[in-house]
Amino acid sequence: MQRYVKLVSLLLLENWHLKLFSLLLATALWMVIDQQSTSEIFFEVPLEYQNVPPNTEVIGDTAKTATVRLRGPSPLIREMTAKDVSPVVDLGQVPQDTEKYFPLNPQHVHVPFGVEVVRITPSSIKLSLEPTLSLDKPVVAPTSGHLPPGYELESASSKPNKVKVEGPAPHIRALASVSTMPVDLTNKRTNFIQNMDLDASDTLIRFPEATSIRVEVRIRKKS
Repeated sequence: MQRYVKLVSLLLLENWHLKLFSLLLATALWMVIDQQSTSEIFFEVPLEYQNVPPNTEVIGDTAKTATVRLRGPSPLIREMTAKDVSPVVDLGQVPQDTEKYFPLNPQHVHVPFGVEVVRITPSSIKLSLEPTLSLDKPVVAPTSGHLPPGYELESASSKPNKVKVEGPAPHIRALASVSTMPVDLTNKRTNFIQNMDLDASDTLIRFPEATSIRVEVRIRKKS
């Protein structure tokens, strides 16, 4: 037993300075590798609304994108793109005509295995589900600019004079008419016809059929 102990001690003490240096070098190398082993990254990605019931519209104070902060192994983080990150909001159990706050937690974000979701911003969104409604609405053609002195606008008629409008039911019911983009009357002295696009500034409504509207403008001299 004593011989065994002496042998072990001899092996441990032989070239002890080299062994100590190797241990210190390995420890330092491990610390460097450990410090560089994880990285963090931010992605701004679109929110994905799942299980939206048929013939319904997602409206409200909804966020189109979310900022997601991720942490994980450096090689994996370096290879990631925004397509690998998917924040999901499940609307399968949401009743219609009810506004509700939905929390956005790291658990709602789908990421590759081994990656941790540190934070998601915003932390909640407010939205509601409304039934989709489609109705025909009259078209009006607003004008801009000024005719020369001595001339006046007789009429500005559109063809077709009605278009189908689709969107959330409350918005469609409240819509008295839809407008084309303004027709410019600057320095116009005679009748003219111009194709105009519909005003699509309200992103909640859609025009499933119409592409452009033919506006006929009639101008006359003042009597």
